[in-house]
Parts: sequence; structure tokens; C-alpha cells
Amino acid sequence: MQFWKDTIDKVFEGQAPQQPIALALQEALTVSSLSSMWFKRIISERTNNLDDHMFMTIKDMEGYGENTAASLLYLQLESLGVRDVQVDHIASHLGKMIGITTFLRSLPFHLSQKRLVLPAQIMAQHRISQEAAIRGHLDGIDDAVFEVATAANDQLLTARSLLKTSEKPEIMPVLLSAIPHIRYLEKLESVNFNVFDPSLQRKDWKLPFALWSSYKNRQL
Repeated sequence: MQFWKDTIDKVFEGQAPQQPIALALQEALTVSSLSSMWFKRIISERTNNLDDHMFMTIKDMEGYGENTAASLLYLQLESLGVRDVQVDHIASHLGKMIGITTFLRSLPFHLSQKRLVLPAQIMAQHRISQEAAIRGHLDGIDDAVFEVATAANDQLLTARSLLKTSEKPEIMPVLLSAIPHIRYLEKLESVNFNVFDPSLQRKDWKLPFALWSSYKNRQL
């Protein structure tokens, strides 16, 4: 991660290293006013999670989404020249939803690697033992997933409410990155929050239409 910290510093100093990503970012800075703090916040959060430590609470999981997914949304909004408090709030809530949903989607993989990414507080409430879950004893997992998914959906509902009163139609291309995560939450509910259901691993052939519909109707 130190490589990326140094790269971002050099890019914003006007001395981009001769590598594709750095050069592309330097070019972007000539046409858009991007803040270095968003890049650094992403790197810092990823650095803090390199050890794959368990989140203690859902709030911690939301914080991860705020510092990573939401930061990417803020950068995209800046690239469009959008600076609006309400829009930032929409991006914040969507970023938290995306962060939570990403961990839910990755739960089967992480469990196969002997890691459990559900918050410790939620696991304790549902009497889930990480060791037992790794051995295949999954009692309580669906209930825990339901609680975490509900937190993600709450963030989505707030974002939708704010979007209804937003007067910035130009932000929709940025918000479309939330659609795959929204559809995952919908499909997760349809299988009673069983993250191991094989249908959740299939490609979503309806996604292109969902993206078009969301953009056309300016709705999430």
C-alpha cells in the first residue's frame, strides 16, 4: 500500500511515475478538480484491513463502506463538477450499502478461506461460533445475514428518499454502480437470506436492463 500512497503524492505534486494508472490519473487532474484526500482515505482503509480482522459492529462495516465505496463515489461526483451536500449524503448512504453488500456477497468465499466477515456483535447475538461455522455448522447464519442485510437496506432507503428531492439529474451515471448491489439484496431476500444459495452466484442477465431503467427513470 505504501507504493500507492507514494504514487498519489507524486501525482498531485505533478510528478507522476511512468506507469499507466498514475499517468491516467495525472491526465484526469487536468480536466477535473479531484481531491487527494479521497484517494488517501481509500488506501488508508484498505491498509487497516490487510489483516482481514473481524468487524466488531455493523457501524464498523458501514465505516469501511464510507471510506472505500463512498470515497469512489465522491471522486466520480467531483469529476462531474458536482459539489452538493445532499448529493454527498446520497453517496455516503450508497457507499455504506455497497460496503455491507460486498461483504455479504463475499461471505461464502471468505468462509472457504476460514474467515467469517460478519460483525462480532451480530455473531454473538445469534450465538454463532466462527470455529463451528468454518467446520460447516451454520446454525444462525441466515438470521445474522438478515440483520446485516437489513442495515444495508436501511442505507438504501435513505439514499432513495434523498434522491427523490435532488435537483441534480447529472449524478445518475455515478449512482448506477449501486444497482448490482441493490439487485443482490433483492435476490438475497428471495432466497430467505441464504448466502450460500447457488442462484446468487449466477450472472445477472437482467442487469443491463436494470441499469437502463434506473438511468431513464432516475431511480434506484
